[in-house]
Amino acid sequence: MSDMKRAAQALVQTRVERFESLHALAESKARLAAAFARTKIEPGASFDAQWSESGGRAVLEARFLPPGGIHGLLRAISVAMLVLLAASVYEIVAVKDGAARFLLPLATLLVILGFPIFTLALNSQREARESRIVRAIRVALLDADEGFPPQQRWSDEE
Repeated sequence: MSDMKRAAQALVQTRVERFESLHALAESKARLAAAFARTKIEPGASFDAQWSESGGRAVLEARFLPPGGIHGLLRAISVAMLVLLAASVYEIVAVKDGAARFLLPLATLLVILGFPIFTLALNSQREARESRIVRAIRVALLDADEGFPPQQRWSDEE
């Protein structure tokens, strides 16, 4: 349960990571742009780069923002689950017979049980995107792996 709670909190939080480049500021910016272009990463609204200079070297403060609209999506799902729960209670209490008396509470239960899995999937997608960005930053600024991105193609990609 603690992993699920951590994942749900990480989904809506802003994370900041700091990278000190081995290169000057202008060269670091150019290398990072080239790394992003090679890997086809479009950081867009989920990534904010703040550059500074310290001792002749560039310092990148990478701010990873929550995906756009995630707060609204989670609120909408919560409201929908509340409506489903209220409709299920009404069906159980007020309706004497019918398939909806059984199916609506069952569907509500499945939605409630599936919501944590949905949240984990969203968080996993965010972590994967951030991991690709961090790897591109390390390649560009710290010369971590010159073979990035991998050039090997799988047989089914051709």
